[in-house]
Amino acid sequence: MLVIGNDAKKATSPSEQVITKYYTANRKEVKTPQDAAFYREFKQVAEKLYQVCEYRIDRRPSMELYVTNTAYDVKNGPYRLYYPDGMLIDNEGMYKNDVQIGNWYYYHRNGKLSGKEIYEDGLLVDAEYFNEDGSKLTDITAAVREKPSYPGGVVEMDKFVQKVIELPEEVVKNKITGKMAVGFFVEPDGSLSNPKIELSLNRALDEAAFKVLDQMPKWIPAKSHNRLIRAKYTMPITITIRK
Repeated sequence: MLVIGNDAKKATSPSEQVITKYYTANRKEVKTPQDAAFYREFKQVAEKLYQVCEYRIDRRPSMELYVTNTAYDVKNGPYRLYYPDGMLIDNEGMYKNDVQIGNWYYYHRNGKLSGKEIYEDGLLVDAEYFNEDGSKLTDITAAVREKPSYPGGVVEMDKFVQKVIELPEEVVKNKITGKMAVGFFVEPDGSLSNPKIELSLNRALDEAAFKVLDQMPKWIPAKSHNRLIRAKYTMPITITIRK
């Protein structure tokens, strides 16, 4: 069992001062809570060692760990990450000089263990995984990490895009061709969210790409530590004008 964060016994500290830093969702440091999405409280517990408690701006716990300084450079010691609701642990383990060591535990959203991994100097040397009902996974080939994918793969995805995309009149008239890209998140249920144009050819084409995403079937979600997770995907689209 790991002892970290608020579970730890009060350490003898050279200073009881707590340093609070505020950050945006993009992890850019800001000066006031009004501009922040989350914040971190740094408390020095030993020479060159700070306990860090990270909270969302509504005070829900996000993460607990130990670092060598308030610049957040090197992780050293127990680590714990929470699910977004702040109630359940996502994963926990130990860092030494910023690499994973020892036993790491990962949990399903129902609180049950999804995986136990053993690390030596940052290298995964052994692992076992479990389903939400507690049964042990026999084939762990894709349990560690699997990227999100369109049903049928890239070839079927390209066919779908070619079939449903509607080229705007100005694109056809001006013979606009080339490559564009749209990024989005694949949610654990396979739905798509937060679309964003990452490479644009034309504003009207941007809207056409968004309409393609609206018509897509649900994707096969990403998997990590035998759990379905939210993951980013960037879809390239090549625009050609056929006679």
